[in-house]
Amino acid sequence: MILIRMAFWLWFGLLLLFLLSFVSCFDIIFCLSCSSLLQSCSVTNASSSFYYLVSFYGKEEKPSTLKLPIKTDKDTLREGYRFIRSEEDDMDPSWEQRLVKRYYAKLFKEYCLADMSQYKSGKIGLRWRTEKEVMSGKGQFICGNKHCNEKDGLASYEVNFCYFEAGENKQALVKLVACDRCAEKLNYKRQKEKEQLEKRQQKQDRKRNRSKSDDDLDEVQESEDRRRKGKRALVSANDHKIEEEDGDSDNIDEFLEGMFP
Repeated sequence: MILIRMAFWLWFGLLLLFLLSFVSCFDIIFCLSCSSLLQSCSVTNASSSFYYLVSFYGKEEKPSTLKLPIKTDKDTLREGYRFIRSEEDDMDPSWEQRLVKRYYAKLFKEYCLADMSQYKSGKIGLRWRTEKEVMSGKGQFICGNKHCNEKDGLASYEVNFCYFEAGENKQALVKLVACDRCAEKLNYKRQKEKEQLEKRQQKQDRKRNRSKSDDDLDEVQESEDRRRKGKRALVSANDHKIEEEDGDSDNIDEFLEGMFP
């Protein structure tokens, strides 16, 4: 046992000496390289030599090859997800479609949740509920709008959801639970268009009535002018007739004077 311990400590001492000699050799080589660099660059100041060494050895090597983008499971779900899956999607045996199908099977499709952040432009997004949302009552006992937590005055609506997916225009009839205030947002754009149409119709009616009243006034004015012209013509005709009668009486008097001198 004593011999074994002595051999172990001897071996450990030799190993320690070897490491110390290796470290000292590395320090010597590093100092020589630094001195050669400083001499080659003619750096004499201590601070300038320090900054030069830091800038020289602190450079990161740029990778020679570009890293390709990594496709995650989230990217796969985003590409392959469909709001309503078809039989062709279920028949696809690829692992991407199997992943999407597994995620789709975990969704609850009785009621939808709505994103009404852009309701004024008529854009409303719908999606199915997750298990956590079902357990909390969101979308069934709480308003289905993502940004509304109203629990009173709820009603269920059947919404004809028209959407664009995978390069195609699609539509689906889904259920949505909403409060009165959020229900108005569903038909906000259509209601505004109806109000604008009514305003345009009223404006056209007012213009039509105004033009009709102007036409009636013109007709009344024209009839009044015709009546005045007719009255004026009658007066002038009577005057002309009276003048003719006076002229005839004068002629008769002259005739009788010629007959009876």
